Amino acid sequence: MLSLSDGQQFVVPAGVLADTGAGRMGVVLAPELLGRLQHEHAVTSLADGALDALARGRRTRRELELRLRRRDGTPGQVQEALARLDAAGLLNDESVAQAEAASRLRRGEAPARIQQRLRRKGVAAPQVQEAMASAMHDDAFDEEAACRAAAEKRARSLDATDPVAARRKLQGFLLRRGFAAGIAARVARSVLESRRAE
Repeated sequence: MLSLSDGQQFVVPAGVLADTGAGRMGVVLAPELLGRLQHEHAVTSLADGALDALARGRRTRRELELRLRRRDGTPGQVQEALARLDAAGLLNDESVAQAEAASRLRRGEAPARIQQRLRRKGVAAPQVQEAMASAMHDDAFDEEAACRAAAEKRARSLDATDPVAARRKLQGFLLRRGFAAGIAARVARSVLESRRAE
């Protein structure tokens, strides 16, 4: 931290202090040097905010950018802060996509819904496809089995006295979870028929 005689304080990288000589006692700061220190302080503050967000959970570059835009700082400063994190190897949309895809598949979410979520997070389409393929292969994911598990759990809370309404509700639930229409229809029918046979 650099403290000036007028009470201003700046948190800047050590390299900036070395480049500018601003860390020496008694040096008089020219207006352009003071401006650089203010800029570097703003970028450092934004980078620290992004690090805090990363410490709390996985974030894509796009998510961090949106978060930092809400803070004080210019678009250029936001990009510089992200570039610092990128240079340090702290931003990796591919690893975020792979971890998120695997985690959500294990929780029973359908691939289509996970892909949509990853695209909203700013992950590029090829990375989304690769993450999904990898997660589905690693977990030997079976969409129909996952759909059936979700349907059986949901079917317990449906009113069995109106089979048409129950089927429509169950199929709608499965579609909202992101399961393919054909699988959702087949599984909803099968699960409700087996419940009626009990």
